[in-house]
Amino acid sequence: MTDGFFEPDPQLMPLVRLLSRTGQAVVRYTSRTIAAHGLTATAMGVLGVLADTGAVSHRELSGKLGIAPATLTPVVDALEAAGDLARERDAADRRVVRLWITPSGRERLEEVHGTVVTAFRARLPAPAPGDAEVVRAYLLAVLAAVGDEQGTERAGPSDARAGRPAEVPRGLSR
Repeated sequence: MTDGFFEPDPQLMPLVRLLSRTGQAVVRYTSRTIAAHGLTATAMGVLGVLADTGAVSHRELSGKLGIAPATLTPVVDALEAAGDLARERDAADRRVVRLWITPSGRERLEEVHGTVVTAFRARLPAPAPGDAEVVRAYLLAVLAAVGDEQGTERAGPSDARAGRPAEVPRGLSR
């Protein structure tokens, strides 16, 4: 009836459930690693976007992160209080507030990002030669199938929503 979907053994559970469980475990591990530096994953995302894009409005930042503006406000407030970002009214449009990363915020981002990368490299197994591209192709196909190609559910229409299944790379089964 459930086609083994609720199988507790990761070796036996369906790939879609294993994918979900793995994603959740990686998010928890990442959050714990980032939290050890006094940040949340959202705060890390804010600093990362600002480091990559320069000054952006609160609304633009919200769109890039796929998070509601109201959810971002306390995060932005805390990062500003810590001196990691600054905000200022846009001279051309006083209704818009621009946010940007400060030098101390960039330093903090680089430190925490380096720690996260090091922790992942030490903890996660490296894929066998050739496997990384197969896994990447599969994960991209999954994102396309659920309409989340851009990392948010606001992405455009996908083949899956149009009733066409996404193509699964050779070597992986549903």
